[in-house]
Amino acid sequence: MKKHKITYYYDALCGWCYGFSPVIEKIYHKYKDIIDFEVVSGGLFLGDRVGAINDIAPYIKAGAYKTVEERTGTKFGEKFINESLEHNTMVLNSLPPAIALCVVKENYPEKEMAFAAMLHKAIYVDGVNPDDIANFSNYAQKLDINLDDFNTKIRDPKYVKIAKEEFATVASDGVRGYPATLLKSGEDRILLSNGYVDFEVLDQKLSQLI
Repeated sequence: MKKHKITYYYDALCGWCYGFSPVIEKIYHKYKDIIDFEVVSGGLFLGDRVGAINDIAPYIKAGAYKTVEERTGTKFGEKFINESLEHNTMVLNSLPPAIALCVVKENYPEKEMAFAAMLHKAIYVDGVNPDDIANFSNYAQKLDINLDDFNTKIRDPKYVKIAKEEFATVASDGVRGYPATLLKSGEDRILLSNGYVDFEVLDQKLSQLI
């Protein structure tokens, strides 16, 4: 166990988290030898916020995704824009991708950060429907995760429970927006970022604290 730990509060369906993904990946690869990393799913679209993308989050089609592109340089895929968004076929539901991530975290922890990023790409590049957890199997396989094992575990009620516990943890930690990063050093808990920040900003702040 390392002296420092970064908890990354995110949601697979958070557009700003998708834009932040290259930033946190660079931070991870720079500091992974001296800092432990954990990704925690926030549960952005649950309960009565589950539904067709343009019904639940009309602001995305109205231009929010373009704002993310302009600010972060990260591009949304044509399949997402021209199919999922244009035809309102994507169902926003944060639970299935959170379950899939919990399976990877517990059984393939070294692939946790990569799989979190892969979930973003599945949804916001390839336009995969997040409401069907089976859609993430191919993405797990791309990371050399055992497909049979993954497919069995994503249907285990145990991981539904773990995912819901993560949502509760995020709420109890006082996180109000995503993406957010928190540095834990001993008894100290320091909020590194809340909302999108560039790599240089986060890197400078982190380097001054460790």
